Amino acid sequence: MPSLNRLYRDYQAKGLTVVAISVDEDVHLVREYLLQLNLAFPIALDPAAKRASEDFGVLVYPTSLLVDGRGIVREVWQGERDWDSPSVRTACDALFLA
Repeated sequence: MPSLNRLYRDYQAKGLTVVAISVDEDVHLVREYLLQLNLAFPIALDPAAKRASEDFGVLVYPTSLLVDGRGIVREVWQGERDWDSPSVRTACDALFLA
């Protein structure tokens, strides 16, 4: 989450929006965890995982969707990601060149 927060801060001025969706059932633990992180992007709560699975087709956690400015999903990444890695930064750069 800290590296995702850095990515968001670095690309926010270019138009990047990050929305995390937590499917954890204990909302109080989620909020407690998030207070410790001081994230700059919003976290949506989906404790039943209904919206994540039905609306976005997410079956594996974590899953990240890279969506361009027209709402087209350009990348789907399953599993943890190093948001500071050059390959991730290159994929994000490509969103703003399209």
